[in-house]
Amino acid sequence: MKNLSLRAALILAILAGLLVPAAINSLVLLNSQLDQARAQSVRDHQRVADILVLGMQEPLWNLSPDAGRPLLDSVMSDDRIIRVTINDTTLGVFLSASKPERRTGHVHTLTRVVSKQGNNIGTVTVELDDGKEIAAIEQEQHLYVGAVIVQLVISLGLILFLLNSRVVKPMAELSRQSLKLANRQLDEPFVWHRSDEIGQLGHNLETTRQSLHAMVEALEQKNLQLEADILSRRQIESALRVSQDRYQRLIESTQVIPWDANASEWRFTYIGSQAEKLLGYPLTLWYHEAFLSNYLHPDDRHLAYRLFSEQSTNQELEFECRFLAKDGRTVWVLLMAASRGEGDQRQLQGFMIDITARKQAELELEQYRNHLEETVELRTRALATANHELDTLSHSISQDLRGPLRTIDGFSQVLREDYSDKLDASARNYLARIRSATQAMATLIDDLLSLAKLNRSDVRRQLIDLSDIAREIIEEFQLLQPNRPIEIAIAPALNVEADPKLIRIALYNLLDNAWKFTDKQGHPRIEVGVTHVHGQSVYYVSDNGIGFDMAQASKLFNPFQRLHSDYSGNGIGLALVQRIINRHDGRIWAKSEPGQGATFYFTLPAHSSPFHAASPLNLMP
Repeated sequence: MKNLSLRAALILAILAGLLVPAAINSLVLLNSQLDQARAQSVRDHQRVADILVLGMQEPLWNLSPDAGRPLLDSVMSDDRIIRVTINDTTLGVFLSASKPERRTGHVHTLTRVVSKQGNNIGTVTVELDDGKEIAAIEQEQHLYVGAVIVQLVISLGLILFLLNSRVVKPMAELSRQSLKLANRQLDEPFVWHRSDEIGQLGHNLETTRQSLHAMVEALEQKNLQLEADILSRRQIESALRVSQDRYQRLIESTQVIPWDANASEWRFTYIGSQAEKLLGYPLTLWYHEAFLSNYLHPDDRHLAYRLFSEQSTNQELEFECRFLAKDGRTVWVLLMAASRGEGDQRQLQGFMIDITARKQAELELEQYRNHLEETVELRTRALATANHELDTLSHSISQDLRGPLRTIDGFSQVLREDYSDKLDASARNYLARIRSATQAMATLIDDLLSLAKLNRSDVRRQLIDLSDIAREIIEEFQLLQPNRPIEIAIAPALNVEADPKLIRIALYNLLDNAWKFTDKQGHPRIEVGVTHVHGQSVYYVSDNGIGFDMAQASKLFNPFQRLHSDYSGNGIGLALVQRIINRHDGRIWAKSEPGQGATFYFTLPAHSSPFHAASPLNLMP
C-alpha cells in the first residue's frame, strides 16, 4: 500500500467505501423486505382463516354448504390462495376449493377450529402461496443493484476528474487560508485534494477551522438554548396560571362542590359557587358560624360533630348527610373530608356531591324490590298450583282414556276367544286391528305422559356405566326374541355422569330403533361405543339396518314424525331421547344413508367431576 500512488490509493479507498456500504445496504434491505413480505403474508393468512372461522359457524352448525359457498368464493378471489378446505367434525369435508395453477413459490398451510356454543363443530384449512411477493421483491432488488452500479460509475468519473485537476499556487492559497483563520473567517471551508506536505498542512488547517467553527456554534447554540429555556419557563408559568383558572372553572361548573373549613370555628372558609344552587341560600350565609347548626338535618348533626371535633391528623372521612334547603326540601349530600394540621391550626378540606336523585332512586328501588318479591311469591304459588292441576289433569286424562281402551281391548279379546268359530276371516281381522289400535293408543298415552313429565323432572347426576345399561337392554330384547341371530358390539367401561333413569330411557329408545330396523338384514349388527373429537367424548349407537335419507334428518327428533311407515312406532321415542340429552346439556345428531344403516351420536358434558377415560372400541361381538 505504501508503494501505491496517491491516485491509485484514493481510487481503491473510494471503491471500497462505496461498494461495501452498498453491498451491506442491499443485503439488509433485501432481508428486511423479505421479512416484511413474509410477516404480511402471515397476517393476511391468519386474517383469511379468522374470517372463514367466523363465517362458517352458522353453515357448519346448520349443515348448509350453500350458505358458506359465497364466503368461500370471495376468499378464493385472492390470487395467493391455493386451496381452502372446510371439514365438519362428523361429516368430513364440508366445502373445498382449489386452484393449484396459482402456485409459484412456497405454500403455507394454516388450520383453525370452528366452535359454536362451546362445541367444536369443524375445522378450516387455508393454503397460501408467497411466490408473487418474493418475485416482486427480487425484481426490485435487481433494479436497486443496477442503480448502485450506475451511481458507482458516476462517482468514479467525478473522482478521476478531481484527481486530474491541480491546485494553482498552493503556497499563496495556504497563506490566504491562514489569514482567514487568523481573522476568524470560519464559514468558508478550506478544500485540499493533495496528500503531500502542503496538502497535509491544508487538511490540518481545515480541521482547526472546523473545531473553532464547532466551538463558536456550540456557544451560540447554548446561548440560544438558554434564551429558549427562559422563554419556555415563562410560557409554562403562564400555562400553569391558565390551567389553574381552567381547573377552578371546571370544578365550579360540575356537581362536585369543593370546600375548606376551620375546624376550631365550625365554619366554612371557602365554598364552591355551586353551593348557592344546591340549597338556594346565598354564599355569604354559608360562611356564618351557625350555618351547620341551623341548616344541617338534626338527625345528622352528630356526623358533623365527629368531623369538626376529632383531633386526629391526616384523617379522611366520607359519609352521607342531609341539609335543609331554602324551599323546604331535604337534600342528600355525600360529604368527603380530609383533615390537615393539628390543634387550632387544623384545617378541613373536601368535596360535597348532591346524591338526592340516587337516594330517591334507592328508595324507589327498595319499594320495587319489595313489590317484586311479592309478585314472585304470587307467581310461584300460581305456578305450583298450575303444575299440580296439570298433574291432576294428566292423571285424570290417562285414567279416563285407559279405562275405555281396556274395555274395548277386553271385549275384543272375548269376541276373538269365545266367538272365533262364528266369525269369518274378515271379522277376525277387524278384531285384531281393533286390539292393535287400542294397544298402540295406550302406548301413545304413556309416551305422551313421559314426554310431558320429562321437562319437570330433576336431573340427578351420578357416575354410571353406559356399557352395563346397554347390555341389560339387549338382554331384554333377546329374551323377547331368543331365536333372532344378531351381532352385538358394546365398548367396555363407558363411564359417564348422568341421571341413570333418564339415560336408560334414551339408550332404550336408541337400541330399540336399531333392533327394529335391522330385522330384515341378513347379518344384523348393533354397536355401542365412543369416539373422541377435539378431546371431547362422543358416544354413539350404530346399526346396519335400512337407514334413512339425510334430507329428512331435521324431522327425526320431532314428536309423531315417522320416516318408515311400514314399521311399528308412534314417533315419540327420538323426541324423548333429544329431550333427555338436552336436559344433560348435551347434543345429539344422526348420520345415515338409505340401506347403509344409521348412527346416532350424542355428548354428555362433564358436570361435577371429570369423565373417566373410555377404553378403545371393541368391535367384536
